[in-house]
Amino acid sequence: MISIDGRDVLSRQDIHTRYGYAMSALERWWAARETNGHPDPIPTKIGGVMFWDAEEWEEWDRRRLNPEVPAHLRSRDDLIREHHVSRAKLASLWADRETNGHPPATRIGRTLYWDAQEWADWYARQQGSARSIRAEVDEEAAAGDPEDLIGSSEFGRILGHRDHSWVAKAVVAPPPGFPEPADWGDPVARKRPKWRRADAVTYATNRKDITAAQPVRRRRTGSTNSQPYLYYGDPRLALAREVLAQHPDATQADLIERLSRQSDQPTSRSSWRNIILTAREHPIDADADADADADADAGPDAGE
Repeated sequence: MISIDGRDVLSRQDIHTRYGYAMSALERWWAARETNGHPDPIPTKIGGVMFWDAEEWEEWDRRRLNPEVPAHLRSRDDLIREHHVSRAKLASLWADRETNGHPPATRIGRTLYWDAQEWADWYARQQGSARSIRAEVDEEAAAGDPEDLIGSSEFGRILGHRDHSWVAKAVVAPPPGFPEPADWGDPVARKRPKWRRADAVTYATNRKDITAAQPVRRRRTGSTNSQPYLYYGDPRLALAREVLAQHPDATQADLIERLSRQSDQPTSRSSWRNIILTAREHPIDADADADADADADAGPDAGE
């Protein structure tokens, strides 16, 4: 670092070397200085090269990476907490945004945010559309004597399924609140179950509330039966984290191109989008997080 007029200053090359930002990103930030608040260079040039006050540029970069989020914006974690939507479903909705009309996101630092009211209204429309389609099936399938015994196919229609496969699986491994069959066509082998129509309709009506009330299952320490998040342990996720760290301001298309070239696993662009999304949400491996938490809990004198 050199000093000009008693001030430590940084050229664009100095910033690239010191902070690891791509030259293209630095040039893009400078070009957008009227909207992003990029500091002006000092008046003095050396060999036609611009320099920026080091402290002023570092403070701007700090604010860029750690901005104050406006109150009307919500992160993915906020949406999960406020709307009881799983992370996997949010990722799927975002991945299909070109066809489902998902609201646009605002990137602040390395995190995506959505307008709270805009997202809530859009999601309500999504849910309302799904409910209206299902309601038409419910009204038809639920009609009849509540005490009638119905089979798996009719139960499936009441639930809005096109076939009885979901009900057949639920008989073997019942989800929360799933009603016991009132009768068995084959009681010895426990096949051909029958339910009272009223029980099926009650379950169909309350299924969403029953599911939402269930506690979220967390991965136990040492458990290998479940993954804490999508692509956990996948080498492509490790590669995505590495590429993101090297090119934090690259576009989605650029990141996918880089990953496709560097990976030896054939992967679709949609899969790469989801992997990049997971890498942004989990920049550190879950086990590394757990080790760090354990070290913090142990305290500085744990090894003595």
